[in-house]
Amino acid sequence: MNLLNFDCVLLDMDGTLLDGHFDDLFWNDWVAQAYADKTGLDLSQAKKKIQHDLQAVAGQMPWYDFDGWATHFELDLLQLQARGQALIQCRPGTIAFLDHLNHHGIPMILATNAHPMVLAFKLDAIQSNHPKFTAYFSDIISSHSFGVPKEARGFWQQLTARTNLKQARTALIDDNPSVLAAAKAYGLAGLIAISQPNSKKPAQPVPGYQNVCFLNELIER
Repeated sequence: MNLLNFDCVLLDMDGTLLDGHFDDLFWNDWVAQAYADKTGLDLSQAKKKIQHDLQAVAGQMPWYDFDGWATHFELDLLQLQARGQALIQCRPGTIAFLDHLNHHGIPMILATNAHPMVLAFKLDAIQSNHPKFTAYFSDIISSHSFGVPKEARGFWQQLTARTNLKQARTALIDDNPSVLAAAKAYGLAGLIAISQPNSKKPAQPVPGYQNVCFLNELIER
């Protein structure tokens, strides 16, 4: 798919622009360990509890409510997050891809389900190595500003109202199959899945979409 044929490219953040390795470590290891320490559960029990509570609201706004989980688990997630700042990194090929679209004048929008506190934290971390990172995007949108996640049609309706995007002229790159399905149902024409959001885990192709491991695979020469 030649993205230069589109009027706008929407880009997810975690697992698409940034390596999902940080998020997997954070929720599966660090939060679980902190919860085990706090409650006296063994680590395996703590992991099961964390995953059970998260999965109960998967794909809904509470799933992405960082502040809400801090209250729910009674943990200082902001402090826990800060310890891993060095692990927040662009995925291989990300900057080359952003440079490519920017060179050709293709507007890009960062559209994420990340909580605003998480979004701000990660953008600060990335900009320490890539000071112009946020300048690539004509808009940076957290679904929390709309009150509905990217998995819901309401997100796309509000995004359209905010940006005047035309479905037939817009592409989306995302690692979440449910988000891709919602965008497809809404009529977005260009849909590309990231098959290896965590660089430390094997690629897992997403059926029904063009798949790439890294964004620079989409550079048309």
